[in-house]
Amino acid sequence: MLTYDLHTHILPGVDDGAKTAEDALELISSLKSQGICNICLTPHFYTHHESIEDFLERRTASARNFLPIVPDDVCVKLGAEVYVTKYLFSEERDMTPLCIEGTSFMITEFSYDSTFSDNTMRLITALRDRGITPVIPHVERYPFLLKNKKRLEELIYSGIIIQSNAVSFTQFSTKRKLIKLLKDGCIHVLSSDAHSTNRNSPLAMTAAVEYIKSKCGDDVIRTLQQNAEAIFKGK
Repeated sequence: MLTYDLHTHILPGVDDGAKTAEDALELISSLKSQGICNICLTPHFYTHHESIEDFLERRTASARNFLPIVPDDVCVKLGAEVYVTKYLFSEERDMTPLCIEGTSFMITEFSYDSTFSDNTMRLITALRDRGITPVIPHVERYPFLLKNKKRLEELIYSGIIIQSNAVSFTQFSTKRKLIKLLKDGCIHVLSSDAHSTNRNSPLAMTAAVEYIKSKCGDDVIRTLQQNAEAIFKGK
């Protein structure tokens, strides 16, 4: 079993994920029922729409009300899913609060039609120069990376972490390709990306784990767990 979920939209009222505290607690309960008790709250931050300061103010306001009612047996950390554009670097301020709390790992989203050309790589290098390790979420949404494994491997060799969504392992159109990437070591973390009980349902985690075990064996699940634990703890 996996006990970590590094990418969720559970923090209520911040983005297109959970709308209320009740919605958020229902999602946490669903993850708990599957043994997942270490959860990152990573709302969307669109860097071309608002400033870092404004985003952090909104996130803090929600967290101030929500964190006190999170069950005691669940460990949560704040973070963000950062849509990386040039505007992220227009502010001279610390980006650490955008990372998974207490770590240097940042979930970094790019345009889905990106070919990870020189422009994108300059953005990634700018993050790395600030001591940040990018975690690219839901790799299955990047057609170029799925078709160009060499480019994906280049990202990995440069120290980038690759995450996939559990629900994608329940869909015929993607699961076979993702299994191959898993076997080749090109996916490091499995997360729910949960928005609601219907959109990227947390229950997909169990279904994905069972499918991965049937195709890859226990060792791959163990590696996914170890990677997620290391990131959560900032190792």
